[in-house]
Amino acid sequence: MKRKLGIFWGLVGAVAVSAMSVSASTFETLPDSGDYEKIVALADEIVSSTNGGPVYDPFSEGVTVDDIDFDNALKEYIDTPLFTSELLSVSEVETALEESDYIWIVPIKAYGHLYEACAVRADGEDGQPSDAWHISGTRGYENDNTPTYIEQLKTSLAANPDVAWEDYQFHLVGGADPIRFPIWIAMNEKSVEYLIPGREDAAGCLTDSSRAENNTNDMFVKRTAFPAYSYPSVVAAVADSTYIELENSLGGTSSVLDVAAQPGKYQHKMMYRMLMTEGGVLAAIIVLGVVVRRKSKREDA
Repeated sequence: MKRKLGIFWGLVGAVAVSAMSVSASTFETLPDSGDYEKIVALADEIVSSTNGGPVYDPFSEGVTVDDIDFDNALKEYIDTPLFTSELLSVSEVETALEESDYIWIVPIKAYGHLYEACAVRADGEDGQPSDAWHISGTRGYENDNTPTYIEQLKTSLAANPDVAWEDYQFHLVGGADPIRFPIWIAMNEKSVEYLIPGREDAAGCLTDSSRAENNTNDMFVKRTAFPAYSYPSVVAAVADSTYIELENSLGGTSSVLDVAAQPGKYQHKMMYRMLMTEGGVLAAIIVLGVVVRRKSKREDA
């Protein structure tokens, strides 16, 4: 009897360990990766790309290697099918991220301005990303003291007290159709819970009509913090193509994804998928426990 219970609790422990596959790190920065030396080796290329593009002030001397913040360079996954494939569970999202290509966003700060160099991998002979990195370009921001993606996330989290910084791992994902701009996905070992826009361009792609403060969404208006949307609600809204028209500051309208109008048929569908994916193994263990107990009772009788 003790041996059977030992097997049962051993299986429970195995599931508990596997459920903690999400890293304890808050987000994926360059020093924690195996790409650090390869990206740091591109320092001169980053300086050249930045000074030859976004830095247009004729009175400035341009950026230097010392202005590059490699320690806060951030991994951005690209073209991950989060919404088009209706990915809901932790395992589904983790697998999709692992199979996605990614880039490194390297921040450069100089003269009160933010620049971001984009490090990408070239395709190998087999068409898959190789290990050869280069700088595809550098973006500059006109506004003084523009925050980095990480700084912006901290500001947004401060405005969303329900999302505790230490409770989640945050992944930056770009090119996830139909929200093509970078977004943060907040997840833990149990679920994928929140979507937080990375900047104004992503924030202008979605709203929640049930919350009055979000009904003036406008990608052309500077905001200091962005809402934390329910990730399953966003997936449901995309699946049902739930869009509304909102006025913008340019005098026109924008078609925006409405997270509030979550159709019932997708709620049930997604709940079923989440239970089957995340709870399937646990349910099997519970059934096994019941069988073990019943068999033990029969033997004792």
